[in-house]
Amino acid sequence: MTQFDTTQHFDQQKADAYDRVIRQVVPGYETLHEMIKVLLKRYVKKTDARLLSVGCGTGVELTTMGYDFPEWHFLGVEPAPAMADTAKANVMLERLTERCEIFQGFVEDLDSDQQFDVATLVLVMHFVPDDGSKEALLRSIANHLKPGAPLVLTDLHADVEGERFEKFLTIWRDWQLHKGMPEHIVDRGFEHVVRDIQFVSEDRILELLHSAGFKIVEPFYGAFLFGGWIAWKE
Repeated sequence: MTQFDTTQHFDQQKADAYDRVIRQVVPGYETLHEMIKVLLKRYVKKTDARLLSVGCGTGVELTTMGYDFPEWHFLGVEPAPAMADTAKANVMLERLTERCEIFQGFVEDLDSDQQFDVATLVLVMHFVPDDGSKEALLRSIANHLKPGAPLVLTDLHADVEGERFEKFLTIWRDWQLHKGMPEHIVDRGFEHVVRDIQFVSEDRILELLHSAGFKIVEPFYGAFLFGGWIAWKE
């Protein structure tokens, strides 16, 4: 699906540090998850809904939503073994194993008959190249959503040829230093950003969503080069 090696990058060391580091890297990380919960409370009225979390990482979405939606069931899909193992441990720690399952693999590996009432794709698609793979990922998610079901997507996005990109890349770096990250760690992180993040513009993201079978798309979150949208499957 992507040339980015999730297994190599998100190894055990990265998995152990992820929940701490991500809060210093992504502005409003915890608020973002609170916003997603409010959106889902508004738009998913089914009390026993099934949520698909694609690229669930360490399971933050599953554990934070598990309490707010006590009758929902969750499936987290995560290709990196170390991250999937951490997610399983966190789900077990929060005593959510009866309602939360972690699948180590890709969404296209799921059985075709698995259908969900809502899906999330949080800070994942920007690792996927725009060579047909981004659209294929979105189509795979759409294939597992019921008609009219929403997808919550958040991603890094930018027109890399535009003036705003360089400006806000620098401001994003300043933010991480402001949050107390050592400069050499920030520099190493930006080497990863330049090498591995597959930036596309917001217009391209909307185009990809429409092409993959999502209709109405509404933005709900923005911070420097990060954006968030909610879209509904046709």
